[in-house]
Amino acid sequence: MIIPALTQLYDRLSQDPEVMEKGDLPTMGKSRQKISFRIILKPDGTLVSMDDIRAIDKPLGKKVAKPHSIPILVLGANKSSGSGLNPCFLWDNCGYLLGYKGVTEEKEKKRIREAFSSFRDKHLAVESSVNHPHFSAVCRFLEQWDPDLTPSLLPSPDLWISNGIFRITGEMHDVHEIPEIQKWWFHRGAEEWQGSKKEKAQGICLVSGKEEPLALLHEPAIKGIPGAQVSGAKIVSFNCASFTSYGKEQSLNAPVGENTAFSYCNALNYLLSHSQYNTRLGDTTVVFWADAPRETMDMEAFLFGSVTADKPLPPAVDRTTLDKISKITNLLRKGELSKSKLDDADVPFFILGISPNASRLFIRFWNQSTFGKLMENIQAHYRDISLARQWTEENSKHPDPELPKPYDILKETVRDAKEIPSLYSGVLMKSILSRLPYPDIIAQAIIRRCRIDKKINYIRCSFLKGWLYRKTNNHDLTTMQTINPDNHNIGYLLGRLFAIYVKTQEDALGHNLNRTIRDSYFSSMSAHPRSVLPTINKLYQHHLRLIKQNHGEGAKINREKLVQEIKSHMPDIPPAHLGLEQQAYFDLGFYHQMNDFFTSKDKEAS
Repeated sequence: MIIPALTQLYDRLSQDPEVMEKGDLPTMGKSRQKISFRIILKPDGTLVSMDDIRAIDKPLGKKVAKPHSIPILVLGANKSSGSGLNPCFLWDNCGYLLGYKGVTEEKEKKRIREAFSSFRDKHLAVESSVNHPHFSAVCRFLEQWDPDLTPSLLPSPDLWISNGIFRITGEMHDVHEIPEIQKWWFHRGAEEWQGSKKEKAQGICLVSGKEEPLALLHEPAIKGIPGAQVSGAKIVSFNCASFTSYGKEQSLNAPVGENTAFSYCNALNYLLSHSQYNTRLGDTTVVFWADAPRETMDMEAFLFGSVTADKPLPPAVDRTTLDKISKITNLLRKGELSKSKLDDADVPFFILGISPNASRLFIRFWNQSTFGKLMENIQAHYRDISLARQWTEENSKHPDPELPKPYDILKETVRDAKEIPSLYSGVLMKSILSRLPYPDIIAQAIIRRCRIDKKINYIRCSFLKGWLYRKTNNHDLTTMQTINPDNHNIGYLLGRLFAIYVKTQEDALGHNLNRTIRDSYFSSMSAHPRSVLPTINKLYQHHLRLIKQNHGEGAKINREKLVQEIKSHMPDIPPAHLGLEQQAYFDLGFYHQMNDFFTSKDKEAS
């Protein structure tokens, strides 16, 4: 399903004149490479100059802008890996192009000179076949070039490990862009350049259903996934003898046509190279696109802003799109979004989550539906986890978000955001996008963090509320935005009771204590209440007497009424252990009761 969808995307993008005019999408026989320098030659092959063509973006803040290579469409696929010599056509790295990569050991220097010789000899071998004066100029340059001159003409060491191309002085196009040379390359040059090879395997492509040459390797490699190899990684690859079936080696195990492999790889690279179509979620790169013309990009932009980490929308989003996104977001926040209010409800929409693994890529999740159905599921997610906020615009400079993003939830499962396990992002996004029960593994992680750091905050409790609702299908939970005195679940009651004990200590002794009841007993109370409740009851009685001294008899009576009302719904003997669901109820009860204390104070003050 993933490869056909990406193949269709490539076909649609290839029909877009603007995309093709910009050269953002390679065609068969071409690839996009990062180029850093250009060799300028006279028509007779004499060297004019070697120009640094790297771009320098406008610096952000105090950061120093650094030059970076520019992507250029060149002839041929990506440089294949391996220990052999594999020169490219009219482009390559400095080692192949000029025979120099800096000061190296003698063995490495010999290898670099061999690479340059192979690059030179390969071009000289096809000179008569290409039969173009500009190509001959490149050949004359290669014949007379001395690699030891490189440092004086390319002074920057960064360029010694970068790619370069050729241009004839006075021309507007590089040598590889000349129409006659490109015609030769696509007509017979590519096969002639590759030399003698095995005859390509023919077979039925599993994607197109047509008989065509099959791809032994799925090229080009997928680039732009943080954490993967810089040279690119692959979604489909076979490199062990154990993967061989019926004598079918490498990707012939799962036959895919060369055209299909080329299309889906370049479509995915296109999405990864344009910020409006991808974002990060932990170590997972999320890619999304609509099966519609690029003018409807507001769908992608809305998804970017609604389910990803907090960061600015891509620069490509214009004011009209921003207004539409704001309108949809407001409807989503109010729970009033429906298909009838979406212009693009029936447009197919695709979301792909990818994680790196060296030279390979993991598919963390895949969702294919319509934009309208996707928005319904996202709205259901925000409805199910909705909760009264602890910090709002009225009482804090940093209010809790009305719509907690998935990344906000993932950050609450670990001590540091860098420690988020790779598995978490995939299972969480599956539950959100497909409206499935939330994963137990994330609820366990959040409850574990609550027991470790004793922080019972809005985002943690909002997720636990949604997890409980989808797990138990208890519809009473959907209305539990604030405290619910009618909820007599033992975990919820114990959480409320412990919150009262914590608040009573704070009212009696203040907040500046070395160690509080919350610090000492929260973990035990939330998991093994019977073992610590007698001790906490004694501490509560002591703090209650101090409240009477400091705040009067009325404060003591009101607090005791609240405690006795909760205890009236509890068994005489508290449970020895609380299961995972009851611990989630405990955290939710604690959050609701503490929030209720401060909400009541605000009302009295007003």
